[in-house]
Parts: sequence; structure tokens; C-alpha cells
Amino acid sequence: MNSALDPGTVLAICVMAGATIFNRTAGFFLMRLVPVTPRVRRILDSLPGAVLVAIVAPAAVHGDKAMAAGLAVAFLVTWRTKNDFYAVLAAVLVGAAIRALGF
Repeated sequence: MNSALDPGTVLAICVMAGATIFNRTAGFFLMRLVPVTPRVRRILDSLPGAVLVAIVAPAAVHGDKAMAAGLAVAFLVTWRTKNDFYAVLAAVLVGAAIRALGF
């Protein structure tokens, strides 16, 4: 039997998808009730970077050299260009290059 089609796995994926859909729609409707002050705007503007660092930083700290180099490049590109897209693109390219070279 193929373990990818295990009913428990399919159920877990469906439950997680439902939870994700609920959280996204609930956040959308709840944010309509929150007045967007300058402080709230700054918090919302910083969320994408915070999420990215929360995902990448643990891997970088625990010895993945490609991830650490990508994170460093992302910080530098963000600092120089103030553009999140370019930072992510540069980090992915640097990480892929380091892994391709076998480091």
C-alpha cells in the first residue's frame, strides 16, 4: 500500500487545509475591526520579514551553511535595497549555489 495515500495522512492534510482556510478568513474579517493606526501599520509591515526569519533562522543556527549564507545575504540585500522580493531572490540563489558547489 502506498503510504502517501494513507487515509490518516489524507485526513491530516484536509484538517490542516481547513485550519489554514479558517485562520486566513478569520484574520481577514477580524482585521476589519482593528483601526489601522501608524503603530498597527508598522507591525503589519514587519510581519513578512518576521515570518521569514522565524522559518530560516533555526536552520541557520543549527549548522546549515547554505541557509546561514542565504540569511546573511538576505539581510544585506534588504538593508541595501529595502526590497523583500530581491532579498528572498538573492538568498535563494546564494543557498542554491552553495549547495550546488557541495559546501
